[in-house]
Amino acid sequence: MTPKQREALADFQYRIGDAADALERLRRKADHMKSLFPAQQTADDDFSPEDIDRLVRLNDRLGYLQAYLHRVDQAVCAQMCARIADPGDPLDDFEIDVTLSFMLREDDPEIDEDSDNFLTVRHTSMKGNDTDAPRLDKDFRETIRRFPGPLDTIPHCWLFHDLYDHSYGLSQPALSLSDCLRIGRIWVDIGVRHQSTLDIDSGEWQQPEALS
Repeated sequence: MTPKQREALADFQYRIGDAADALERLRRKADHMKSLFPAQQTADDDFSPEDIDRLVRLNDRLGYLQAYLHRVDQAVCAQMCARIADPGDPLDDFEIDVTLSFMLREDDPEIDEDSDNFLTVRHTSMKGNDTDAPRLDKDFRETIRRFPGPLDTIPHCWLFHDLYDHSYGLSQPALSLSDCLRIGRIWVDIGVRHQSTLDIDSGEWQQPEALS
């Protein structure tokens, strides 16, 4: 290594150290800002009968959405698997990605014309007969937790349970039941990623069996 190369490498290492320090400062600042906005909890007896009816309806709507996503998954997988089995089709694999964006009601006091108004977002993947996929007929209600009114006895679909019980970071937080009442719409984005492999030497598309 020449002196000039050593100098350049040392400078690069210093820059990495500076970037790491800056990232840590930003992380601490983000944690501090997050602590300034604690999650608001609403006691069970603070919900009116109308609020409880809306939460029950939200669970029903999310169950309907979950069944819809299952139907889309089955239809897309049947189509794509048929293409993979076709030796004349270059497709060798695929992925189905889903983004659910939970949007504020139009009458919410915090609605902002310059914002997407997403209370939270969920990202997931679907792939046909995935054994890890949530079952449509399973009750995901947390039995160790008390829910207001009928919510304490009716089955909770996976999407509802995931919404109030799981947090995936600052941009994908869990919602309190009171914040669930603020949901007006759900933007559903389903993307299918087509995957193929072109062999440079032969100029041919490689079939799945050739890739295994």
